[in-house]
Amino acid sequence: MAEPPSPAEHPRFPVSIAIPRERFTRTALRLAFELVVIFFGVYAASSVAKYEERRATVERRHQIRLALMREIEGITMNTRRVARTLGVVTAGYDSAIAAGGTPPLQPVIDPVRVEAHMWEATLQSGGLDLLDVPTVYRLSEFYNNLNGGFEQLAQLRSLSESLLLPNLDRGPEEFYAPGGKGHRPKYQWYLSGMRQLRARAEHITAQGDSLLADLRRGDAGGRARAPLVAP
Repeated sequence: MAEPPSPAEHPRFPVSIAIPRERFTRTALRLAFELVVIFFGVYAASSVAKYEERRATVERRHQIRLALMREIEGITMNTRRVARTLGVVTAGYDSAIAAGGTPPLQPVIDPVRVEAHMWEATLQSGGLDLLDVPTVYRLSEFYNNLNGGFEQLAQLRSLSESLLLPNLDRGPEEFYAPGGKGHRPKYQWYLSGMRQLRARAEHITAQGDSLLADLRRGDAGGRARAPLVAP
């Protein structure tokens, strides 16, 4: 009969079990560390992507504001000149008529149109989504007012073509009432239309100047608040 193994020959279970546990602990720690590294790597990449997206948004907003400001500056330069010119023209007619004169009416036939290319491009590209609501409202109001001015001008041109041009060779008695009473009712639209167009041009100019000031302040403030370093 075989003899039982001596105590020295018995397997040492605590030792044989402790070694795998130590290895498991080291493996678990290594895996946990790798997961933490991966997590922070993904978080950092996401933060950088969001930062770059914010910077791109700020820059695009700046470019849109800058382009709109340049366009509005050109528009107000023209409307300011139109308002000044029409003021001189209507004042000249008023003084001449008050003195008993019959100055000839000059047909309004020159096509005048300022294309709002940047405004249209901003509308079509969805760029207005980058601007605050009050600014979008004021921009819409400004360009709608501008279109209204062009409609007034087109009406004056239509009346000039249909009423003035065919009668220019008929002399001042065609256009003026006898006794120095000013224009005949048929032609009273001429000076009243000029005055309305001048008032519209003055309003567009003042509106544009105020809008430009707000756009400059908003652009400077928006760029100043832009993040300089990634979070």
